[in-house]
Amino acid sequence: MKKCSYSIPSDISWKFCKDADLSALPAPARAVMSHFAVQDGAGERLSRIEVRESIPAPLKEIFGSENIPLAQGAFALTCEEGILTVFAEDKEGVLNGLMTFLRLLDAEGGFAYRTVCDGTVYSFRGVKIMMPARSEIPDYRDFVDMMMYFRHNTLMIEVGGAMEYKRHPEINEGWEEYCAFMSEYSGKSKVLQEETFPWRKNSIHSNNGGGSYLTQEEVRALIAYAEERGIRVIPEVPSTSHCDYLLTRHPELAERPEDPYPDTFCPSNPASYELLFDVFDEVIEVFHPEVMNVGHDEYYSINICDRCRKRIAEASDIFAEDLTKIHDYLAAKGVKTMFWCDKIMNVISNGIGYGGALNYVCIPWDAHDNLVGIIPPTWKAREKLPKDIICMNWYWSFGEAFDAELDGFSVVLGNFRGEAMQNFRHRTANGKGGMCSNWGATKPVYLQRNRIYFSMSYNDRLYWDASYDDTDDAQSAAVSAACFDELFAYRHPRGERGARALSVIHRTDASVKHHEFVDGVYAEGKEYMDEYLLGTYVISYEDGTEAHFDCILGETLASGDVKWYDRSVTAEKTEESQGTTRARVELRLAEVASSAVPFLAEGKIFYRTFFRDPHPEKKIASLSFLPREGAKGSVEVKELTVI
Repeated sequence: MKKCSYSIPSDISWKFCKDADLSALPAPARAVMSHFAVQDGAGERLSRIEVRESIPAPLKEIFGSENIPLAQGAFALTCEEGILTVFAEDKEGVLNGLMTFLRLLDAEGGFAYRTVCDGTVYSFRGVKIMMPARSEIPDYRDFVDMMMYFRHNTLMIEVGGAMEYKRHPEINEGWEEYCAFMSEYSGKSKVLQEETFPWRKNSIHSNNGGGSYLTQEEVRALIAYAEERGIRVIPEVPSTSHCDYLLTRHPELAERPEDPYPDTFCPSNPASYELLFDVFDEVIEVFHPEVMNVGHDEYYSINICDRCRKRIAEASDIFAEDLTKIHDYLAAKGVKTMFWCDKIMNVISNGIGYGGALNYVCIPWDAHDNLVGIIPPTWKAREKLPKDIICMNWYWSFGEAFDAELDGFSVVLGNFRGEAMQNFRHRTANGKGGMCSNWGATKPVYLQRNRIYFSMSYNDRLYWDASYDDTDDAQSAAVSAACFDELFAYRHPRGERGARALSVIHRTDASVKHHEFVDGVYAEGKEYMDEYLLGTYVISYEDGTEAHFDCILGETLASGDVKWYDRSVTAEKTEESQGTTRARVELRLAEVASSAVPFLAEGKIFYRTFFRDPHPEKKIASLSFLPREGAKGSVEVKELTVI
């Protein structure tokens, strides 16, 4: 259950039923709330839910006396005589209040509070995703609804080659051809970016837009859908680095001419900016953004070409000049610049340079021999950049000691996973917050297995619960358990539990190392099923028909040997290693969040999940589990019932 900053319990538990009057509520909220209302309930029932566009003085006094931030998104709830009232100063606050109401309902759909007040100082509470493919748009909408439920307010969408460019249709043509080549088999792009060339390459995002692109009107509809739910949208338009989408049809702009798949343009060639700024203009026309993320992460091919080396000696000067030029162009359009800031951080951990430090390029990556090149340092560029640039710090996991590298800038934690950070309050004293990031396709299986669902739920606790102490192991373990419960409840809302379903409690001895499904590694297809499919649950009906449900490692259950909770010991803080915070929740456990709930029984971890019966009108003859021949492990079925 969600813990609020301030609440007064009620002696009455008011049932939220299907017949409650929701007509005064925003349509997006009604659509989500209808799934949580119960069909009927004994006792007192809520008659209606109302909205007020301001917070009255007596409630504001509570915010002040309890030291609750009365900033954008704050809300208050009161429940009297069966009427729930939501008070807020803005649309975001109204939606936050309504979603919090849902999350405070008990197992029977009852709301047992007289007053609730809550607010947060974190203005960025977000998620970064790829542009959905056309077939993934329904999944995108479902995910945006889920973001609203977990009170996130910012969505970053990677644009790249995945949006129609009317001025440069060759970008879209080249992007489709490039992605088709990179998607020939699962993992091909990782081989090309990490094992094929004697130089380091950017990550290849060939699943952006499903390897194709949406029309500008389709993208406008995506933006409108999010904004209707109180979520602002930030376009991410990779520039200078991660420019493969620009260079498939413009190889003459590449910084490294010998690269057959160039990913970095030459910042000394004026034509690079002519093309880039044309792309910026179209993105601005579609998104009307307050902020644009211009990438600049994993900038490896810098000061390579003759034009750059003759013009500017220092790589840091090239970086500063380039990013300032881009910043100034956007500023003239009224758009703020955000970028992934690894290249202005001088990070050295265990003797190895990362980000803007001097990097030694070895094959394979991170080896200490077979040196094939050197990436010059760029961290000094930060001294020359405009201070209103927003830094997306995805190097927070290297330890708190490096946070000072970004002093003077506005900072948002990028690729943020609250379950893996210690001392969150201190490290986010500027109040910006963070974004978790999905670098795979915008489909449920990727969002789940890449642990976006789990991180989004956990991050919500950090953003809103000021009493949360991430140094307290017991509290962190309890929050993790609550995240599993709440994500499962979202997938199986109480208002839909009347439908017949197959309930399974199971575990497996299969053990496959966790990895992210990113950079062209797919969570679908034959190779995926050969690796993860363990068997099939079967409902046999009396009329001779059957319903089949796949039992997939990492989706419906995890390995039985995972630890429930583990605070990995951080490295000793020395001059060479400031320590890295690792996830306290086992990755293989977190990836099942939303489709399964882990729990301890008889000293073992089991997983509970539901499969909805597609034929509730039919009589069931039997239930069974059929193991797959050649599966990676066996499945222990503790319980197999129909509910």
